[in-house]
Amino acid sequence: MLSLLGWVFGLALSVCATVLTAATNNPTLQIAACAVVALAIVILAVWDHQRLINTGAPANAIASSTARYLALVWAWGAFAILLMYVVVLDKRWPEWWQFFLGFSFAALASILFANMLDRDRAAGRSDPALVKAGRLLVQVQIVGMAVGIASMFADHKFPRDVAHADWAGNNVLFFGALAIAAISLDALRSPAHV
Repeated sequence: MLSLLGWVFGLALSVCATVLTAATNNPTLQIAACAVVALAIVILAVWDHQRLINTGAPANAIASSTARYLALVWAWGAFAILLMYVVVLDKRWPEWWQFFLGFSFAALASILFANMLDRDRAAGRSDPALVKAGRLLVQVQIVGMAVGIASMFADHKFPRDVAHADWAGNNVLFFGALAIAAISLDALRSPAHV
């Protein structure tokens, strides 16, 4: 698992890449940046998950890792949207703050959940009910992300031209949803959750 400094550096780097490419008003470039960020987080999450399984880590350690990587995706989305629509982009997207608040809440909830699991593990306890609740939350997120992605295509929100104020935000939403779904699906394959 990454150190706190590694998490902060990774978050800052991913937000900067997303925001700076949005500043170019080039949707293709920003889509590429969002895709690379999402893919990098998913690869790190899957690698850490597999490493924990291979070393025989307890279920709460694996669930904590999953929650932390989910928090990283949610935080990336929140900060990228905040900076793009408050600092960088000229066109105003009236709904940006709703996504910022929702993503911030999801990031905070994921971190709090991971901390609860870590405290149990540090105390030598294992709470199967808490791990089971985490599994249920992961399943709910998969369904939510699938619905979100489908609705973006149905509403022609992705890909989006720069003529629409929400173009950059929708790129973050799309690739963030893919990352959340991929990390969540990977978490469900864990034998530690059985």
